[in-house]
Amino acid sequence: MGIPHRLAAEYPTRCLQLLAAAEPQARERNLVGSFALLVAASVLTIPFERARAKHFLHRERDDRMTVMISELNKVMFVDAPFWNGAKPVGWRQSHIVQNFDAPDDWVGRDGKHPFANGAQDFLSDKTAASVLRVLRNALSHGNIVYLNEAGQEREGDPLHYLAFLSRYEEGEEQQERSETYRLIVATEDEFLRFIRLWAEWIAQKAIDDKAMVAA
Repeated sequence: MGIPHRLAAEYPTRCLQLLAAAEPQARERNLVGSFALLVAASVLTIPFERARAKHFLHRERDDRMTVMISELNKVMFVDAPFWNGAKPVGWRQSHIVQNFDAPDDWVGRDGKHPFANGAQDFLSDKTAASVLRVLRNALSHGNIVYLNEAGQEREGDPLHYLAFLSRYEEGEEQQERSETYRLIVATEDEFLRFIRLWAEWIAQKAIDDKAMVAA
């Protein structure tokens, strides 16, 4: 496979090819969650970073994707275009204010564990960009927790949920003073579905560009 016309957009296409080839083996070995993280760590980070207009390797031909990603600040995560008309299933977002290093003892803003009945869920009020930022930050810093079906971290239990943690405050000074984290949770299968849809959405722009060049 040769050097791509647009790395930021065509790289997800190559990830999709690898995903299709390796997913059956991941499922056979019960490694869906780890496989999803493996793909997400690159397919979320590289397009986002290279689409930034200030990135030193940004090219003019990446401008369309820069605008496309910027538009995610204006749309809710549950309505984002990468869902392709579908909706996220079983995702949730909480704000952890206590015991952020002990998943079984997490305390949200409402005083409840995020998996408790009636616990606050902020996901429907969040933009696509803000949710993706949490996922990218968690992936970058290794702030990921494997949880069982009850939302507990129990060594040896079957993996059901992937939990992503990111500091709530944006500035470095605020982060140093804060012990508040955004928490996003999804099942391993649902997260892999999202990664596939995200890669397809980003990759489509490369196809469109090449079609225009060919025309």
